[in-house]
Parts: sequence; C-alpha cells; structure tokens
Amino acid sequence: MSSKCDIIEFRVVLKAEPMRMTDLEQVLAIERVSFPAPWSRKTFEDELANRHSRPVVFRIGRRIVGYMCFWQVLDEAHLLNIAVHPDHRRSGHGKAMMDYLENCCRRDGLKRIILDVARRNPAARNLYGKCGYQSIGFRKNYYTEAKDDALVMEKWIGTPEEKEDRPETESP
Repeated sequence: MSSKCDIIEFRVVLKAEPMRMTDLEQVLAIERVSFPAPWSRKTFEDELANRHSRPVVFRIGRRIVGYMCFWQVLDEAHLLNIAVHPDHRRSGHGKAMMDYLENCCRRDGLKRIILDVARRNPAARNLYGKCGYQSIGFRKNYYTEAKDDALVMEKWIGTPEEKEDRPETESP
C-alpha cells in the first residue's frame, strides 16, 4: 500500500517592529559576527535617539534574526546598516527586509533610497543588485578599519517625471 503525501510549502513569517533598547544585546551579537568593524552599543543608542533614524528589528517568534537602520530625510532614505544572523542567511530574509524598506519609503512618499556597500562584500552587492539598486558612485577608503572602499548605490522609487525634475547633484 502506497501513501501519497501532499507537498506543503511553509513560509517563515518575519515580523518587523521598531528597535528598542531591550533589543540591543541580540542586535549587537548579530552585528559583531557580521562586520569587521561593527557598530558600538553607543552608535545604536544614538540611532534610537535620532529623529531621522528608523531602526527596525525583524523577528521570527521572539528571536531577532535581522535588523536595519535607515534615515528618512526630505524625500530620501539612506540605508545605514543591515544584517541577518548567520544562521538565517540565504533564506530570503535579506530580500524581505529590503522589500520592507522600499514599502516604508513608498508609504511615506520618499523618492529614492541610497546606500553604501563595501566593495569586498559580494553577497550584499548581489542582494542590492537583485533588488534593483544601481551603482552611482565610489568612496575611496570609506571603511577605514576594514580597509575597503564603498560603492554608492541607489534605487529610484519615485516617478520618472520626478527623477527628471530633480536637480543634478554631484555623486557623493
């Protein structure tokens, strides 16, 4: 007697919520294993106090599996920091987090998202490319402790007309 099993697809639900001081131990643990020059507790505390900053954690159940910090200034967002816990990488969480960022920006009427990424971080550069970001500039020795350059990338989320009406600015 043979039995048939249906194929069931399970999706893990990431819950996004504002970062709180009580989240910092978990956030710092992810930060330390993610970057050669990790942010300090003070840097995260400063982001929590900054009126332009939007620090967000992403949870599965009670466990923080990722976080991001971005600024909203005028009609732009600047992604400052994003990381996924090593146990949860290559599972689509980074893409989901970037989608969350874009949805927040669209909801709030922002026109562009800009970010810096280490030249020697191909995983992040791949993710941003898959999400539609394009390289617009270069910052030599931007990551001084890691001795790496940064690529400046952007994604335009405003209308094409708004992009054309925007005054030309020098690349950062």
